[in-house]
Amino acid sequence: MFKAILYIAFISLFVGQLSVSELRELYVKASDSKEISDQFSEKLKDVKKTDKAVLVAYKAAALTLKAKHAKKIKDKKAYFKEGAALLEYVIAKNPNDIELRVIRLSIQENSPKVLKYRAKKSEDAAYIYKHLKSVSNQAKKNYIKAFVLQSKSFSTEEKNVISEL
Repeated sequence: MFKAILYIAFISLFVGQLSVSELRELYVKASDSKEISDQFSEKLKDVKKTDKAVLVAYKAAALTLKAKHAKKIKDKKAYFKEGAALLEYVIAKNPNDIELRVIRLSIQENSPKVLKYRAKKSEDAAYIYKHLKSVSNQAKKNYIKAFVLQSKSFSTEEKNVISEL
């Protein structure tokens, strides 16, 4: 009986766990598809501010994507403000997390100018450029490199350097 309880407890730890690699893949696709954006958002609905920073950042990104796909202007503004505030919160708590900076830069690059969420583009791009070589997780490094190579915030010269990492 005790073994069964331990087994159930162990399995429940892993059921419903979010895979960061899966979230990265969905995030890349979510911008172009409301259905994938909804899937992405659904996976993150139970994430709280106190959870792992990268999960909180992806939840913030999901909120900004909900803004993109919302019908009413009021909803667009509310979702975006909530997502941006959550992202700023988690980055303030984890300023040296490169993936959080990538998420914020991607949102800044793709948000409408009227939202005025572009103030830290140069700061984030410089941080990413300076620290990418020290990322030891190859999957994370490849994800960030792919972002940089399509980003408008990096020069051709910087992209050439990063492509060699």
